[in-house]
Amino acid sequence: MDQNEGMISHTIGAILAGGSSNRMGRSKSDLLIAGTPFLDRLHDTMCDVFTEVIVCGGAVVPPDGVLIADENPGEGPVGGLLSAFRIARGRPVFISAVDVPMLTPDVIRSLAEPLATGTTVRIAQVDGEDQPLVGVYGPGVEELVRARFEAGTRSVLGVLDGLDNIDRIEIHSDELFNVNDQADYDRLIERYGA
Repeated sequence: MDQNEGMISHTIGAILAGGSSNRMGRSKSDLLIAGTPFLDRLHDTMCDVFTEVIVCGGAVVPPDGVLIADENPGEGPVGGLLSAFRIARGRPVFISAVDVPMLTPDVIRSLAEPLATGTTVRIAQVDGEDQPLVGVYGPGVEELVRARFEAGTRSVLGVLDGLDNIDRIEIHSDELFNVNDQADYDRLIERYGA
């Protein structure tokens, strides 16, 4: 049996790990959940789905991981997305921020399939609220992302403003538990353990 059977090769997986973690006060990549650093856990999950996974930004990389320097360090998730597009070379990019450690292969597949072509963007939603740091970005949107970035837009929601081809997939909040600060981390640890 082929070890890549059932895996997605038409889309690259990218973990955005270059953030400054100001609200947390320390790197989110190194935070532990059930004894595993967030970055390692998310990397393992994405490697269960994609044949190619990269880590954009940050200073650490999981074993067997591939670290890609941010094209524009310190410029937020849009800079990380542009770095991922550079590596994807015309393929769609599935992104996830490193602070979503409970993301599952099923959730990733629900966003990455079917193939995102052209300017298609498919993002997660939780309780009707867009979560643009978990989703797939078709190769045709790279030019728009770059133009808006060069015009000063650093918010992914700002980059997507006015784009017509956005599909939204409702995801249960437990699978998209987002850790922004110590209080969020404490709630996560209370549920799942350090």
